[in-house]
Amino acid sequence: MIQTYGWRDVKVAVSGTASGAGTPSLANFGATGGGAIKQLSFGVGDSVYAAGHLDHDYLPGSTVFPHVHWSTNGTSVNSVKWQITCLIAKGHDQDNFGTDTIITIEEAAAGTAWRHMLTEDPTGFNGLEPDALWIIELKRITNGGSENADTVFGLFIDLHYQTLQYATPNRIPNFYT
Repeated sequence: MIQTYGWRDVKVAVSGTASGAGTPSLANFGATGGGAIKQLSFGVGDSVYAAGHLDHDYLPGSTVFPHVHWSTNGTSVNSVKWQITCLIAKGHDQDNFGTDTIITIEEAAAGTAWRHMLTEDPTGFNGLEPDALWIIELKRITNGGSENADTVFGLFIDLHYQTLQYATPNRIPNFYT
Protein backbone atom coordinates (compact mmCIF):
# COMPACT_ATOMS: atom_id res chain seq x y z
CA MET A 1 0.00 0.00 0.00
CA ILE A 2 1.31 3.47 -0.86
CA GLN A 3 0.85 5.89 2.04
CA THR A 4 -0.35 9.33 1.02
CA TYR A 5 -0.67 12.32 3.26
CA GLY A 6 -3.05 15.25 3.16
CA TRP A 7 -4.34 18.07 5.33
CA ARG A 8 -7.36 18.45 7.61
CA ASP A 9 -8.58 20.97 10.17
CA VAL A 10 -9.34 20.84 13.87
CA LYS A 11 -12.43 23.02 13.73
CA VAL A 12 -13.25 25.37 16.61
CA ALA A 13 -16.26 27.66 16.47
CA VAL A 14 -15.74 31.13 17.94
CA SER A 15 -18.59 31.31 20.40
CA GLY A 16 -17.67 31.21 24.11
CA THR A 17 -17.36 34.83 25.12
CA ALA A 18 -16.41 36.40 28.40
CA SER A 19 -18.65 39.00 29.97
CA GLY A 20 -17.97 42.65 30.67
CA ALA A 21 -15.03 44.59 29.26
CA GLY A 22 -13.23 42.80 26.45
CA THR A 23 -16.33 41.05 25.16
CA PRO A 24 -17.00 41.01 21.41
CA SER A 25 -20.46 42.13 20.40
CA LEU A 26 -22.85 40.71 17.85
CA ALA A 27 -23.10 42.84 14.71
CA ASN A 28 -24.85 42.47 11.37
CA PHE A 29 -22.78 40.38 8.99
CA GLY A 30 -22.82 40.23 5.21
CA ALA A 31 -23.36 42.49 2.25
CA THR A 32 -27.15 42.51 2.45
CA GLY A 33 -27.12 44.37 5.77
CA GLY A 34 -30.55 43.00 6.66
CA GLY A 35 -29.40 41.90 10.09
CA ALA A 36 -30.62 38.31 9.76
CA ILE A 37 -27.07 37.01 10.20
CA LYS A 38 -24.97 38.26 13.09
CA GLN A 39 -21.38 37.43 13.99
CA LEU A 40 -18.98 38.49 16.75
CA SER A 41 -17.23 41.79 16.04
CA PHE A 42 -13.89 42.27 17.77
CA GLY A 43 -12.53 45.58 18.98
CA VAL A 44 -8.91 45.69 20.10
CA GLY A 45 -8.78 43.82 23.43
CA ASP A 46 -11.88 41.68 22.82
CA SER A 47 -11.54 37.92 23.28
CA VAL A 48 -13.40 34.61 23.18
CA TYR A 49 -12.72 31.13 24.51
CA ALA A 50 -12.99 27.81 22.71
CA ALA A 51 -11.64 24.26 22.63
CA GLY A 52 -10.70 21.76 19.94
CA HIS A 53 -9.86 18.07 19.69
CA LEU A 54 -7.22 16.42 17.48
CA ASP A 55 -8.66 13.55 15.43
CA HIS A 56 -7.21 10.07 14.95
CA ASP A 57 -5.96 10.68 11.42
CA TYR A 58 -3.19 13.03 12.66
CA LEU A 59 0.22 12.24 11.11
CA PRO A 60 2.56 11.51 14.07
CA GLY A 61 5.31 14.09 14.55
CA SER A 62 3.91 16.56 12.04
CA THR A 63 3.45 20.28 12.68
CA VAL A 64 0.02 21.86 13.22
CA PHE A 65 -0.66 25.43 12.09
CA PRO A 66 -3.18 27.58 13.98
CA HIS A 67 -5.13 30.09 11.92
CA VAL A 68 -8.01 32.54 12.22
CA HIS A 69 -10.82 33.07 9.72
CA TRP A 70 -12.00 36.68 9.77
CA SER A 71 -13.58 39.45 7.75
CA THR A 72 -14.31 43.19 7.83
CA ASN A 73 -17.25 45.28 6.71
CA GLY A 74 -15.19 47.96 4.95
CA THR A 75 -12.34 48.87 2.66
CA SER A 76 -9.49 49.59 5.08
CA VAL A 77 -6.24 47.77 4.29
CA ASN A 78 -4.80 48.35 7.76
CA SER A 79 -3.71 45.12 9.40
CA VAL A 80 -5.57 43.11 12.01
CA LYS A 81 -3.52 41.33 14.67
CA TRP A 82 -4.70 38.29 16.61
CA GLN A 83 -3.30 36.61 19.72
CA ILE A 84 -3.97 32.93 20.29
CA THR A 85 -3.25 31.77 23.83
CA CYS A 86 -3.54 28.02 24.18
CA LEU A 87 -3.19 25.16 26.59
CA ILE A 88 -2.58 21.73 25.05
CA ALA A 89 -2.55 18.29 26.65
CA LYS A 90 -2.49 14.72 25.38
CA GLY A 91 -5.48 12.59 26.34
CA HIS A 92 -5.88 9.27 28.14
CA ASP A 93 -4.33 10.45 31.42
CA GLN A 94 -0.93 11.02 29.78
CA ASP A 95 -0.41 14.74 30.19
CA ASN A 96 -1.20 17.83 32.23
CA PHE A 97 -2.29 21.14 30.77
CA GLY A 98 0.94 23.12 31.12
CA THR A 99 1.88 26.72 30.66
CA ASP A 100 0.26 28.98 28.09
CA THR A 101 1.57 29.04 24.56
CA ILE A 102 1.08 32.47 22.99
CA ILE A 103 0.99 32.91 19.22
CA THR A 104 0.49 36.22 17.43
CA ILE A 105 -0.47 36.54 13.79
CA GLU A 106 -1.14 39.63 11.70
CA GLU A 107 -2.30 40.39 8.18
CA ALA A 108 -3.42 43.42 6.21
CA ALA A 109 -7.11 43.41 5.37
CA ALA A 110 -7.98 42.88 1.71
CA GLY A 111 -9.58 46.31 1.30
CA THR A 112 -12.80 44.66 0.11
CA ALA A 113 -15.79 44.44 2.43
CA TRP A 114 -16.82 40.92 3.46
CA ARG A 115 -13.65 39.22 2.11
CA HIS A 116 -13.04 35.86 3.81
CA MET A 117 -9.55 36.27 5.30
CA LEU A 118 -7.47 33.40 6.72
CA THR A 119 -4.36 34.33 8.71
CA GLU A 120 -2.09 31.46 9.71
CA ASP A 121 0.87 31.08 12.05
CA PRO A 122 3.70 30.03 9.68
CA THR A 123 5.72 28.27 12.41
CA GLY A 124 3.14 26.08 14.10
CA PHE A 125 3.93 23.51 16.79
CA ASN A 126 4.21 19.75 17.16
CA GLY A 127 4.43 17.03 19.80
CA LEU A 128 0.73 16.20 19.63
CA GLU A 129 -1.21 12.99 19.17
CA PRO A 130 -4.83 11.96 18.65
CA ASP A 131 -7.25 12.97 21.41
CA ALA A 132 -5.11 15.95 22.42
CA LEU A 133 -7.22 18.90 23.53
CA TRP A 134 -6.51 22.49 22.53
CA ILE A 135 -8.09 25.05 24.89
CA ILE A 136 -7.74 28.61 23.63
CA GLU A 137 -8.37 32.28 24.02
CA LEU A 138 -8.60 34.19 20.75
CA LYS A 139 -8.01 37.90 21.23
CA ARG A 140 -7.71 40.83 18.87
CA ILE A 141 -4.69 42.89 19.91
CA THR A 142 -3.20 46.16 18.74
CA ASN A 143 -1.13 46.08 15.59
CA GLY A 144 1.05 48.82 17.10
CA GLY A 145 0.22 51.31 14.34
CA SER A 146 -2.89 52.44 12.52
CA GLU A 147 -5.66 50.07 13.56
CA ASN A 148 -8.20 48.82 11.08
CA ALA A 149 -11.23 51.02 11.84
CA ASP A 150 -13.72 48.77 10.01
CA THR A 151 -15.83 46.35 12.02
CA VAL A 152 -13.62 43.26 12.34
CA PHE A 153 -15.32 39.88 12.65
CA GLY A 154 -13.54 36.87 14.15
CA LEU A 155 -15.37 33.99 12.51
CA PHE A 156 -13.53 30.75 13.24
CA ILE A 157 -10.23 29.43 14.56
CA ASP A 158 -8.69 26.10 13.69
CA LEU A 159 -5.52 24.08 13.16
CA HIS A 160 -4.27 22.80 9.83
CA TYR A 161 -2.74 19.40 10.43
CA GLN A 162 -1.29 16.67 8.27
CA THR A 163 -3.32 13.53 8.10
CA LEU A 164 -2.59 9.88 7.52
CA GLN A 165 -5.69 9.83 5.30
CA TYR A 166 -6.86 6.96 7.45
CA ALA A 167 -7.82 6.62 11.09
CA THR A 168 -5.42 5.20 13.67
CA PRO A 169 -5.44 1.42 14.08
CA ASN A 170 -6.09 1.80 17.82
CA ARG A 171 -8.61 3.85 19.77
CA ILE A 172 -6.26 4.56 22.73
CA PRO A 173 -2.43 4.88 23.09
CA ASN A 174 -0.38 3.44 21.48
CA PHE A 175 -2.49 4.68 18.56
CA TYR A 176 -0.22 3.36 15.77
CA THR A 177 0.69 -0.26 16.63
